[in-house]
Amino acid sequence: MANSNRTEIYIESLSKEAIDNFVERFEKCHSGPYPNQEENPHIADEFGADAELFIDKVGSKWIQIWDEGIYRPHDNRCEIYLDTAWYPPSDMILEIYRQMAEIDDEIKVSGKFWDEGYQPIGVFEVYYGQIIKEENHDLDESEWDEDREGEGEQEYDRNFWEEEVDPAFDKLQEKLDKVMEEI
Repeated sequence: MANSNRTEIYIESLSKEAIDNFVERFEKCHSGPYPNQEENPHIADEFGADAELFIDKVGSKWIQIWDEGIYRPHDNRCEIYLDTAWYPPSDMILEIYRQMAEIDDEIKVSGKFWDEGYQPIGVFEVYYGQIIKEENHDLDESEWDEDREGEGEQEYDRNFWEEEVDPAFDKLQEKLDKVMEEI
């Protein structure tokens, strides 16, 4: 298992005010050293679970806001991008859901995640304070590269993400959608 995990969290609400509230608070956060040594709040303090230990606040041993950290495609949706150790920041995801549900009980928190070695990749949705997820642990980029080389192709002729990872995410999302329909 690799060490770094990327998580994209999608927050959707019928309430523009709920999304505005989240975005305003998130944009003030940083993900530097912990305990917080800066004026602005640390993301773990603003959106982490009520716990003493950092790993229990976040659900991983470290967290970084990736790139700009937030994208807002329209008034009722925002996306945040985080890097963590090993797995998604599950405790933080649940706390974000809890905080947002206090403002809008129709809030939807979902997303996808992938380990830097693509073992695992997965999709998730929070359902009444519980993370429901589907994972795939079978993708192997080195094996895929060897297969391409065996076929005499250059590495740059093909794209593992487009050919393997995206379709795997689509299958996982279909499975998760079926589970969510049955709940």
